[in-house]
Amino acid sequence: MNPTATRPAQAFLPDFCGTGRVVDVLVICQLVAVVLALSALQTARGFWFSLFLMSLYLQWIGIFSVAALCLIRRHLGHLNARLVAGLSYTGLLAVTFALSEIVYLAGPQTGIAPLVADISHQDFLIRNLGVCAVVSALGLRYFWLRDAWQRQAAAEAEARYQALQARIRPHFLFNCLNSIAALVAMRPADAERAIEDLSDILRASLADDDRPLATLREELELVDAYTRIEALRLGDRLTLDRHIEPAVADWPLPPLSLQPLVENAIRHGIEKLPGGGRISIEAVRRGDFLAVSVTNPRIEKPDDDSGGLRLALANIEQRLALRYGGRASLQTARGPDRFSVVLNLPAPEADNL
Repeated sequence: MNPTATRPAQAFLPDFCGTGRVVDVLVICQLVAVVLALSALQTARGFWFSLFLMSLYLQWIGIFSVAALCLIRRHLGHLNARLVAGLSYTGLLAVTFALSEIVYLAGPQTGIAPLVADISHQDFLIRNLGVCAVVSALGLRYFWLRDAWQRQAAAEAEARYQALQARIRPHFLFNCLNSIAALVAMRPADAERAIEDLSDILRASLADDDRPLATLREELELVDAYTRIEALRLGDRLTLDRHIEPAVADWPLPPLSLQPLVENAIRHGIEKLPGGGRISIEAVRRGDFLAVSVTNPRIEKPDDDSGGLRLALANIEQRLALRYGGRASLQTARGPDRFSVVLNLPAPEADNL
């Protein structure tokens, strides 16, 4: 079955209850009025008067048409999209027919008499309904194709996002296993505890693989479990500081967004320092954005290979772009002895994904 045939009507028909859509429709009506006035052009004076009357008539059609589409979308959103398209098309023709009848019958007694002068009742209706039929068909067809394109783009973005997500999970798992392997021979009890931590991490990260977003609290739990595993290997060389605003604990973010940053801080910072160092995680709200920063000490080496670091950061950047568009960002700051990464994520109410 074609999925577009049964998708919800809200996804196909735009919201005509807002001011922006009303303005768009009125602009289209005005352009049609200009075309019709030009087609009947006789003199310059006659053009402007004809344009005024045609604009007045078509603007009323536009206002009532927007109202009809608003009601259809609001009250018939549960229906099949094809049925809604048919109802919308019929509704637009009905509005045009009703207003055309009113104008033709009332025209001789009002100032809009020139609109119906020298034209029969039948020809007046046929002309107006014909224009409405063409314009409405083109508009509804545009909305249908735009919705299909948006759905295809969203599906492709979701596929790319899932591919990136699938790529980061094995990398995360292998690093944990390598850390545990280093403990098995010398410290089997610690290795056993590390395996329990790893099982908790995998349970949390894979329990609901289809979820679009996790929470900051869940991501911090993964970070805690991961750093406990690494602390068994690094000992006192690894210290983790957290400064988290309580109000942002349930802020949504893509799964496995924070743990790879901490992993990079350990691999490319703490491990390369003989005395280890301190990793700092800070999460604060800044306006409509959550700013999560991960800072670690580092040493500058001419032969330092940061390819893995760049790969992980590029992966997270791509996932942010696919999930949030241009509203989220990942920023890095490299100093002589410090390296920082900052995730800027939009507020839940600003996220339409």
